[in-house]
Formats: sequence, C-alpha cells, structure tokens
Amino acid sequence: MRPRPRETKLALKKNRILNEVFRSGACSRFDLARRLNINATMVSDYVEEHLSKGLLVEDEPASSGRGRSPVPLRLNPAYGCFLGLDFEALRARAALTDFSGKELYRKEISFRPNLSRETVLQKITALAKSIAAKTQHPLLSLGVAAPGQVDALAGKIVHYDLLPDFDEVPLKERFESVFPNTPVFIEDNIRSLTHAELLRGSGRGCRNFLCLAVRSGVGLGIVIDGKLYNGTQSMSGEVGYLVSPETGSGANGERRTLTDLVSATGFLKETRDSLQSLRQTQSRRKLLEKGESLSLADIVDAAEDGDEFLRKRLEELGQRLGVIASNLANLFAPEKIVLAGEVPSCSLLVRNQIERNLRRYTLPQIASSVYLEDGALKTFAGALGTAWIGLSRLFPEDEEILINRLNKQANATTILQVS
Repeated sequence: MRPRPRETKLALKKNRILNEVFRSGACSRFDLARRLNINATMVSDYVEEHLSKGLLVEDEPASSGRGRSPVPLRLNPAYGCFLGLDFEALRARAALTDFSGKELYRKEISFRPNLSRETVLQKITALAKSIAAKTQHPLLSLGVAAPGQVDALAGKIVHYDLLPDFDEVPLKERFESVFPNTPVFIEDNIRSLTHAELLRGSGRGCRNFLCLAVRSGVGLGIVIDGKLYNGTQSMSGEVGYLVSPETGSGANGERRTLTDLVSATGFLKETRDSLQSLRQTQSRRKLLEKGESLSLADIVDAAEDGDEFLRKRLEELGQRLGVIASNLANLFAPEKIVLAGEVPSCSLLVRNQIERNLRRYTLPQIASSVYLEDGALKTFAGALGTAWIGLSRLFPEDEEILINRLNKQANATTILQVS
C-alpha cells in the first residue's frame, strides 16, 4: 500500500526537525521554524510529539534577563546508539555514537598483507560485535563504509582491487546474519568520510567542496549545494581509476591508475621496487627487510634521517597529489578541497608540495578562492560518517527513501496480520 501524500509530507517535516537538530547540536523551536520554513505552531506540535517519544530532550533555558528565553532542544543521547565500521586494505576502524552523534567508543585493527576474503570478513564482523557490546542502549543501526566499487542498494562490494578475491562480496547479508535485529546498510567509504566532514568536520557550513581521500586507495567525495553527489548507480568519485600519460602501463603491460601512483599501497610498492635497484645503505636494508609490512611512517622517518632518495620520493608524491588537486579545482571550482587519509598528512614534504602544485596549475580565477584544508575528523571520519548516516536512514528527509521505508513497514505489518 502506497502511503498517502499528506502522511508522507507530515513524516518528512518531522524527520527534517530531527535531522536539523542533529546537524546543529542544539536548536530552539523558533530557530527550527525559521531554518526549515515550517509554521511555528506545527513545529511546536511536532517537537512535543518527539519529546513524548523520547527522541528529543529540552535543556534549561538560558537566562537572558529580558522576556522569555528560547529553550534549546537536543537529540536524546539515551534513545539508542549508532555503530559505524570503515575498512580498507590495510585496516578497519569502528566507532560507536549515541543518538545525538557523540562518540562513545572507537577501535582500530590492522590487517596483515594478502589476507583471504573470509579472514577479512571474520575480522570486521568480530570488530563490529566487540564495539556493539560496549553499550546497554539499543543499537539503532549498523553502517558499513566499504572500499572499492560499491553497490550500496544491493549492499555489496562489486570489486575491490586491493584485497584478494573481493568480487561480489555480499556485505549486507553477512552483517545481517551477525546482527539479525539491527538495520544494516552499506555505503561507499569515501562518501561516508565526506558525509562526516560535511556534518561536523572541515566541510561544515560549506555549500560546495570536495573531499580528496588518499588512504589504501584513492577516492573523491563531492558536495554540491550542501548535498553529497552520488552519480549514476552511486558510482561517483572513483578518481583512483583515472589514467594519465604518467600512469601508463606497468612492466608487464597492465594498466596503471592513480591508485598505483599516490595511494598508500601503490606508493609503498613503487618505493620498495625502487629501493631494490639502489646502492644499499644500512637504513635501506632495514626498510627492505620489512617487506610488505613497510609503512609510510617508516619512509618518512628514513627521509627525515637524511635519506635523500626517500626525501625526493615524498616530494614527488606531494607533486602528484597537488596536480590531482589542481585538476579537480579546475573541473569543479569548489570553495575548498578537504584532504583526508594518512597519505596527504604523512609529512610536511608531501603537504607543502600539494599546496605548491595546486597554486601552480590551477586557473588564477579559481586559485584565488579555492583552498586546501586538512580533514578535521582524521582517521575515524569514515567510521563516524557511516554511524551518523544511521539517523538519516531511520528518519529520512528524502521523499523517495521515506516512501520506500513506509511501504516496507506497511508490508511487514500486513504479513504479521495475515500470519
């Protein structure tokens, strides 16, 4: 049964109130009516309904000394919790937040190279279970920020280059078997990260910005007019798959991409291969002995200790990232580009070159207004983002999503009545 238009519109207004309070942290009835362009009396009625259900709580009014002071409204922290998990080739991170979005607990685990598909799935589901056990409040949703080419609607990873056999991975089905009583959704990890920066990070208050995330892979979050841009089949932002004359082909003729050049995995592999052919010093031998466990921090430490080759490698990495940032600036003309992930911030050698090359290659009219900013939420942005998406999934502001949700609820009720 399709929900009636009036029912849908009322539900959307109520949901918009909850999402606006979440975005602002605290908001009065007057501010809600003004920001959402909803009649003040209707706002008051909806707020009272939310208060009676325990979704909102009221703060004590601040004493102004003159007239009636506005009463701040907040989401009720005790209503429940959201769990977000973000994983990639090198690690997984999980964050638990209360209903207001406040972080309660976080945890990170690292992966050894070339783990099997089943081992990775076991590790990330075990991580989610261990975090969920940290709260006595209801777990309202579990969001998984997934790497690679993600089919969010189907809840699966279509393909991920950086982990073995990661094709057609049914993540949603896997997590639903572990959390049978919790709504589970899958989202692209870079969009999750960008969503977090938009809500409570470096993108807060920005209408148009990009989030260039360089971690195990490379991805781009796109915010246009204050909203995440998903693209057809939610496949926007796959800059890691771009090719250029510089990427060319590898030694065996395979296609090389920007991921091969500037991601943590690509840069480390290229650096290990280059070290093999150089005159070996004691410090370089130690690096090579680490094999695939070699990290960005190892490279940075050796460069700062005086290895000129590794210093140049880091500067070259920054130059490449700066050119990518410049191309994106010329293409989108954003207010800012937020840099996320461990690669852009691994060393000042890298960060300074990104800035220098952005200025060098960006059109002067665009360069005068666009600027770089480091992500405010650091390494757990993806986990926090997919936790915070939980609110908009439970209380959607999008009409189509809401109608689908109401239809599912109506169908479930019908099935129960027939049974």
